[in-house]
Amino acid sequence: MSAQDIYYSQTRPEMLRFIPASTERLLDIGCSEGRFGAAVKAALPNCETWGVEANETAAAEAATRNDRVLTGLIGEVEGLPDAYFDVVTMNDVLEHIPYSEPALAIVRRLLRPGGRLVLSLPNVRYYLNVRDLVFRQDWEYQDFGILDRTHFRFFTQKSAVRLLTQNGYRVIEQAGLNPPRLKLHYRALFALAPGLFEGMRYPQFAVVAEPAGNEGS
Repeated sequence: MSAQDIYYSQTRPEMLRFIPASTERLLDIGCSEGRFGAAVKAALPNCETWGVEANETAAAEAATRNDRVLTGLIGEVEGLPDAYFDVVTMNDVLEHIPYSEPALAIVRRLLRPGGRLVLSLPNVRYYLNVRDLVFRQDWEYQDFGILDRTHFRFFTQKSAVRLLTQNGYRVIEQAGLNPPRLKLHYRALFALAPGLFEGMRYPQFAVVAEPAGNEGS
């Protein structure tokens, strides 16, 4: 399977737990073939799911699984209603955008009062990535993964929180995603200084945030 096939066919079931059961309208930015929106709809049958996808072929596929899909980049598409969505998701999207700030401003406009942004990001602090940088003195771009050659930006959990805070959000929750089974020597190393290595075992992490000032709306 090519890197492009992997990108567009992912379902991302690990992100479903961050979607509130009360969600009635969800927008998935960078929805690929729409499989995450379909998974949300399977879990929450009354939820209206929208998508935005730049790839025309993937967007056409997504439209068969969701209520409405717009083709184009988030800053260019028309027809997204303001203050409409309970949840906006961006699953591994921000790292593909040269400037995250305009996209985050658009999301704030689209969320209703009390709405949430749910996103996942690759973790540049992942222990294997750090190992290669420190001990192998290497930073080799790849077709897929943390060092995907199409990534413009790289994030740690700390830098992701800073980005969101500086752009008018309050972070509600963070969580590591998809940890691999560690080999014995890594488990021993991590046990020696758990505070230092906190978060390094996760190749991705999720962040849930809401526009600042909307708390309790």
